Amino acid sequence: MEQFVDLLRSTPSSALIAFFTALLTSALTLIGVWLTNKSNNERLSIQLEHEGKLKREELFRDRLEELYVESRRYMNAVVTYFLPYRQVMEGELTFNQALDLSIDRGYTHNPERVHLIMDMYFPELRDSFSDVEKILDKTNSILHGYKLQYKQGDCSGERWLPLFQESLERLSKAASDFEKHVQEIAKKT
Repeated sequence: MEQFVDLLRSTPSSALIAFFTALLTSALTLIGVWLTNKSNNERLSIQLEHEGKLKREELFRDRLEELYVESRRYMNAVVTYFLPYRQVMEGELTFNQALDLSIDRGYTHNPERVHLIMDMYFPELRDSFSDVEKILDKTNSILHGYKLQYKQGDCSGERWLPLFQESLERLSKAASDFEKHVQEIAKKT
């Protein structure tokens, strides 16, 4: 230690000032670089978080638009499927003609994509869509009952037509309610 003190005493003061100035400048430079890097990392983190949020919002918006389009296709296909059978109940078509019309329209839409999007992104829509499916099942039951009667030779739809018409109207309302629910979510997004 004594040698160090002797060395300091023998060193000219201008050299010591230059040494300590260089040491202080280096320390301040390191602190400045550290602060700059810290600030850049924070900015980058905020930017990445913001970009991720924008991508998530865009993904949800895209899925919501896809759900809207797919559910409308599905609802339109369902309503179009049932329309010829209403005409059968009114005596305007035979059951075979209605079947041919249904086949020609190519009712091939699969609602699984609608279910998938709802389950993965918008579970709050499940109840609204479930209402549509319940009414759809009821409408199918009415049609099946009429079909059994028709197969037995009784083509009169007087008993079934009011039930079928009411069920179709309820189906249309439930589909419209579901569509409005999707639109409400879209407005919030």
